[in-house]
Amino acid sequence: MKVLLTSGGTREPIDAARFITNLSTGYTGRALAEELASRGCEVLCLCAAGAIRPAGGSIRVEEFFSFADLNGAVQKALRAEPFDAVVHLAAVSDYSPSYIEADGRGFLPGRATKLDSSPLELRLTLRRNFKILDRIKGYAAAANRPKPLLVGFKLTAGASSGKVLEKVRALAAADLVVHNDLSEMNGAHPFHVYRKGVLEADCAGHAELAEKLYGFIAERTEALCC
Repeated sequence: MKVLLTSGGTREPIDAARFITNLSTGYTGRALAEELASRGCEVLCLCAAGAIRPAGGSIRVEEFFSFADLNGAVQKALRAEPFDAVVHLAAVSDYSPSYIEADGRGFLPGRATKLDSSPLELRLTLRRNFKILDRIKGYAAAANRPKPLLVGFKLTAGASSGKVLEKVRALAAADLVVHNDLSEMNGAHPFHVYRKGVLEADCAGHAELAEKLYGFIAERTEALCC
């Protein structure tokens, strides 16, 4: 079975030396990629710059930097080959810089040049990014590829059970949604797997989550073959 997995956090450039990012390290992505590979999956990992990289003979790794890079890499991968599943774990920036004002002078963001550090005030205008998750199956269909099993992820912080369900069900494009909450991560790393907005499984850690995801992918693949 072939799995496309995205991992780590995007970096949205302000200039050649500065960017906006998030807290993702790629640790979970590495763990899942290695666990799935150990079960016989062929894994292509789109890994963020600076994130922890998976290792293993059946794991291919390609690096991305920004939201735009990741979106392009996902499209390219889905055009190039069919995947049984896409595990979209990357922490994707909801916003990217679109305009910079430094002491009244305007600049466009980008990695080509570095802004001078003398301005007393720097103002950033951010634009909203679309959800790559919502477009993944469409990218596969546009390339005349079978639509893969799509796994999305949602991280919350101290959310109530009602809020968790609201956030999980908002990821309607995903076949499965894996949720975890920062309040639960006190020396542990539990995950909760939802299918069609209903809790399907609780997992104590990465290995158990990988086992569950492997089972779902195998189930979907067998159903399509029969």
